[in-house]
Amino acid sequence: MAMNKIQRRSRKEGLYKSVCAVAIGVAFMATGAGGRAAEVGPGASADDGSDMQEIVVSGIRKSIASAAERKRDADLIMDSIAQEDLGKFPDANVAESLQRVPGISIDRSSGEGQKVTVRGLGPQFNTVLFNGRTLANDSYGRDFSFDLLPAELISGADTYKTSVARVQEGAIGATINLHTARPFDLPGPHGVVALKENFETAGDDKQPQAFALLSDTFAQDKLGVLASVSYQKRSPSINSVTSDGYLPNVAVGPSSAPLYQDVYAPRNINVNNSLDHRERLGATLVGQFKPNSDLTITVDGLYDHFKDDADNKSLGLWFEPSQYTAATINSNRTVTSLTTSGHADMINQSSLRDTSTYEGGLNADWQATDTLHVVLDATASRAHNDGAGKSFFTVTGVPTTYSFTEGPVGELPSVFGFTPGATTNTNGAYTHLAQRSGSDVVDRVTETKLDLDWTPDYGLFHALRGGFGYTDRKRTTFSAGTLNVNCLYCGYPTLTPSSLLSTFTVKGLGGNLPTSFLAYDPNAYLAYLSSPAALSALDAAQNLAPGTSAANLQSQSQGNGFNSVANPADFVQEKVYAAYAETDFKGKLYGVDWLLNLGARYVVTDMSAGSQSRALVDLLPVTNDPTIYNAVYQNNGQYVPVSASHRYYSFLPDFNLTIKPTSDTVVRLAGSQTLTRPNLGDLRPVTSYDVLRPADMELSGGNPDLKPYKSTNFDISVEWYPTQTTMLSGALFNKDIKDYIVTTIETETVTIANSGNLPVGGFITGPHTASFAAARPHNLGNVNVQGAEVNLVHTFDWMPHPFDGFGVQLNATFVTTDRTFGNMSPNVRFAIVGLSNSQNATLFYEKYGLSARIAYNHRGGFLSSISQGYGGEPLFVMPYGQVDTSISYEIMDGVQILFEGTNITDEKYVTTARYSNQLRGWYDYGARYDIGVRYKF
Repeated sequence: MAMNKIQRRSRKEGLYKSVCAVAIGVAFMATGAGGRAAEVGPGASADDGSDMQEIVVSGIRKSIASAAERKRDADLIMDSIAQEDLGKFPDANVAESLQRVPGISIDRSSGEGQKVTVRGLGPQFNTVLFNGRTLANDSYGRDFSFDLLPAELISGADTYKTSVARVQEGAIGATINLHTARPFDLPGPHGVVALKENFETAGDDKQPQAFALLSDTFAQDKLGVLASVSYQKRSPSINSVTSDGYLPNVAVGPSSAPLYQDVYAPRNINVNNSLDHRERLGATLVGQFKPNSDLTITVDGLYDHFKDDADNKSLGLWFEPSQYTAATINSNRTVTSLTTSGHADMINQSSLRDTSTYEGGLNADWQATDTLHVVLDATASRAHNDGAGKSFFTVTGVPTTYSFTEGPVGELPSVFGFTPGATTNTNGAYTHLAQRSGSDVVDRVTETKLDLDWTPDYGLFHALRGGFGYTDRKRTTFSAGTLNVNCLYCGYPTLTPSSLLSTFTVKGLGGNLPTSFLAYDPNAYLAYLSSPAALSALDAAQNLAPGTSAANLQSQSQGNGFNSVANPADFVQEKVYAAYAETDFKGKLYGVDWLLNLGARYVVTDMSAGSQSRALVDLLPVTNDPTIYNAVYQNNGQYVPVSASHRYYSFLPDFNLTIKPTSDTVVRLAGSQTLTRPNLGDLRPVTSYDVLRPADMELSGGNPDLKPYKSTNFDISVEWYPTQTTMLSGALFNKDIKDYIVTTIETETVTIANSGNLPVGGFITGPHTASFAAARPHNLGNVNVQGAEVNLVHTFDWMPHPFDGFGVQLNATFVTTDRTFGNMSPNVRFAIVGLSNSQNATLFYEKYGLSARIAYNHRGGFLSSISQGYGGEPLFVMPYGQVDTSISYEIMDGVQILFEGTNITDEKYVTTARYSNQLRGWYDYGARYDIGVRYKF
């Protein structure tokens, strides 16, 4: 096993011992025992009174020492995470490792970390770089999806919390640079093979995971090659109970005699099971050539394929306000129980994320003279999510009565009172909604950078840097799906053949909820709906002449039936031209070392966008279904091209002052102006009609004239490094953001023909007009975000054996803003999403070949969306805490057995609407375990 050597100072000052004592107490109270680590050599012992001792470390201690060294030596405020060993990252997922960094919180998908929030600013405010480069990804916005990349491919990650001119612009929150191993970093031959098996408590199948890395240098270390490959598979079965929203200010009960008026009414309740098939394959290949000591040429490539195919079976219950027969409300006028009649909907839907990512780069690093350093870097990457038309949403329903009662806050509701056999009778289900859908996302990035670094070191003047950069990024999206006939069978007109139906049972779901209901193969269901038998039955049910439904299917779908039809593509392209200059001054003042970095970045952004739009001309009622309208579009639904362009200029100055009052203390002051560009999807010049229901009419659209967010930032940090594996730091930060982009909800009126004679009332505002709640982004105003971070990392090397193997990592972040949901104007929906406090506590032990860690991560409740779902109401995430653990043991030289557990206490993820009793989602992701073996040679 490769070993690092570090030195430990013997410190007996009262402050140091006080901190150690506090660390011990907090660690044992907050956590317990556990974690993954490596071995401390014979030099690690209790303090013997010597002033200097040598300790040989690896594993977690090596990772801590490496991260602390990078933080200490940086000329800006940053935090790092590093490999514990070759190909061995602290967690199975990069995002889950990053959440242990002060100031970082994560969002999850199927229980895995996916996106990061830094200092209260959401994923779109944080730039993620791959080896210092922009990496294409499958997100619809600017947020990076960390679940695309296997953690083993990453050797470390740096989180830059303040700005320097040489680092690419785009982050108001933080810039996160993921870096991978290079063969010249580890001369000579090296190899790692790891095999694991994954087991989910929320799933029945065990799945394989494997990783291999080979690296070597040749020709007297002038040539080097490194290759790595990672394969991971998961099949969690995720139970959930969800509502698609709460309708505000509605009347419930018959319109002639309402039970209540101006209440919050749940739109629906769904009991769900999602079988999620996740497969991830990643590979890197790096070649390096060093013809002489001054020049290093690196060529590297990345391939990654991530596929997430989720099959969701649901029992859906629709609560139409006018059809309540009984209800109760609470003090905030939320419906807490109801009885109604309608249909028990058997829903089968899927979502597919099938993304392939490619990246290739060339880097030439030249030490031209003793004082001039030149780096040229060029890269191209492409990500393609191939999901257009490959998902579906299908419904068959059984007429029944049912009742709903909300549960205690954060817990499951009750659903009961069904007509006997309603959820399981294969002879009583009727046809309803059916469609195919899905989108493709293609992201292409080319980028070139030239960096010059001149370090003459003349007196106070230490360095001058400058450079240029060019990035061309084009995001193309298009959807495909059923064309105009998704509602051909709406209204439950005909029986679904019993031969298509079977009974499905949700396992492990508690509460007073139905867990058995009908299920079917959606492809077989869609095929049946296109068959002559089904179309003849539809003619009979609607008293139509024979052949009418078949003709309607043919004409309305333009001959495609229920098959997918590709819609015209949208694109947003950005060309960014950047130049920067910065300089370093350094010296001593009264014996105190200081370094001042001053810089500025000038950026020109050219944006162009193209889309396709279609105009709504009418709304038609649906026979036997009073809950929905059919849309009629101009020119038989044909799309019309639209385009827009925009250019803007940005000047971004910054300073970073580093002061070292003592050899182990660092004080940093920083100020900067930074920007974050608008989400790419918000720039599309298009309008979409999203919800067409009598109780809720919604449309959304983009705005190509959006300006970027721009922030003025100030930071202060104090850091103490008494040993190389101990660090105590605290930081304060303040961000004043202007031109904040807010999606407003405003009323827009659309002219309709009203050929179906819809009565005036509600959203039908006139004989030929319909009113929509229109969601569009705008630059609205300013916002302030401020907060504090504290961080302690400590290893108890001074304790007697065997307790000297313990260590702790503790941190907390506290964030506040003047734009909370509580003080949001009802007319201008302007509040910061994702803002929350967070705390992390990790206790680890490594000694005698045993490596163990237990980590607790807690994120406070936060606003996830200002407007989400039916009713346009906010979505909140309740406080969430998760415990992860890992253990490894070296059974012989180079061979370890491994055990890892994620969310071992099986915490539930819960979302709510405006009030905490308005349940929007209850998700049981279960615990995840891996067991395996690792061989390093």
